[in-house]
Amino acid sequence: MNEIARNPEFDKLVSLIQELETELADLVHDRDILIYHTCPKLQTEYMLKIGKVEYAIFELHCKILRTKRKIEIIQAFLNREQKYNIVEIEEQLDKEHHEYTEKLLEKQQEIEKARLKNSSFGEPLTAEELAELKKLYTQIVKKLHPDINPDTTEEQHGQFNDAVNAYKRADLSELRIIFLLLEKTSFTKTTSSMEKLITRKEILLKEKEYLKKEIQKIKEIFPYNVQDLLQNEDKLQSKVDELSNILTEFHKQYNELEQRLEAMIKSTNE
Repeated sequence: MNEIARNPEFDKLVSLIQELETELADLVHDRDILIYHTCPKLQTEYMLKIGKVEYAIFELHCKILRTKRKIEIIQAFLNREQKYNIVEIEEQLDKEHHEYTEKLLEKQQEIEKARLKNSSFGEPLTAEELAELKKLYTQIVKKLHPDINPDTTEEQHGQFNDAVNAYKRADLSELRIIFLLLEKTSFTKTTSSMEKLITRKEILLKEKEYLKKEIQKIKEIFPYNVQDLLQNEDKLQSKVDELSNILTEFHKQYNELEQRLEAMIKSTNE
């Protein structure tokens, strides 16, 4: 029997590495469920319940700024007792407000993506199916994740990408197939030196700390940080009411500016 295999320190190190691999696989799962499931659903819910109103406010705000600027330009012509060309003024405003137009387009696209995601989630998995999904994905991660297994082949890397995509879609059937194929072609690796084991342990410890920080970071930013708001009906309604009041006030401002602009143009044409 190999002498190193009977070394208590060797056996202890092997046991520690196995524990770290399990912990790392669990952390990868926790991170991926945040990135691929929890956060996309939260973002979709936010966009559909709050984002639409925020978009309407921003759109109206852009119109208010543009109308104010239009009044300012026309008034400057009037102060100089000069004639103005509305078409030229509109072209000038298009250039000045290009950035706002781009932001509006981005927000429109965000809302549209949210609608599409909301209609494509499909039937949710049962608690039993979710447990199986997690178990299969965790086992595949332990065998194929490049951070845990830096010596994976190109074929294994492809298998891992397939598994990640299946997990993103919560495709339990596909994940089962990948796992069965992986079990059929898997092989046992042997380590011949303490030095390699120590190096592997250090890599696993570093990656473990990295993943823990990454998970914490995800939980501190949007959309995860609005989870409490979305899940509390009173807070959510209060937020919607607050935004609705802002929208109402902006409508009032915009209508007043439009009336002022119309009166200004009418008086100069008389």
